[in-house]
Amino acid sequence: MQEQLRLLLDLQEVDEAITGARLKQKKLPEQVAAELAAFTEAETGFVEAERTLAELEAARRDREAQLDDQGAHMQRLKARLKEITNTREYQAYIQEMDGVQRAIGKLEEETLSILADIETISEQVAERRKEFDTHREVYEAERAKVDEALGHIEKDVETFKAQRTERAARVDPTLLKRYERIVAGMRHPVVAINDGACGGCHMNIPPQLVSEVKRAGRVHECPHCQRLLYVPEQVAGQTTGAGH
Repeated sequence: MQEQLRLLLDLQEVDEAITGARLKQKKLPEQVAAELAAFTEAETGFVEAERTLAELEAARRDREAQLDDQGAHMQRLKARLKEITNTREYQAYIQEMDGVQRAIGKLEEETLSILADIETISEQVAERRKEFDTHREVYEAERAKVDEALGHIEKDVETFKAQRTERAARVDPTLLKRYERIVAGMRHPVVAINDGACGGCHMNIPPQLVSEVKRAGRVHECPHCQRLLYVPEQVAGQTTGAGH
């Protein structure tokens, strides 16, 4: 039975290696969370600045088109001047000319204001693009490191799985079923009794059960957490080590 305990602990060791590797896989992406957040923020700022610039450019084109229309209108009005034959028509003509002139003046002011905004936003776009490119480079570099590390971990896991298959095959089938049942619900399914307490749940073990565990006639379970129990002297120097 001591040999079976050693085999179980070997199996548990490789299971712990697999669990540890999976935890590293889960935590690794957290290392680039800050870079991703900064990159995303920079991207949002850059996109918003570009959108604002596009809107200003559209407004500029709209004002220029209106100026062209008003300019053409003014030319048509000037051409009509020689056709005016009375004071009433002339007064109406002057009012219309004045309205066109005011419209042109307003459009010119709006165009100048838009051009000033375009210059300002264009500078912002250049700055935001630089920030975006910088954060993207940092994020992509860190992401590449994490991806490489994840690849190495996955190779380790495959190695551990092969070790697990080999080790599980050496355990008594009935004992293996008990182990698999426990490991499905908790870590460290095989634990030592230390100072009369279970090494897993830390609850006291009845003295009679401790004595039975020491006799090693069979593998006993903790009455509280159902982990498999042993005493350290039973398996001194037992593990072969999980590695590659």
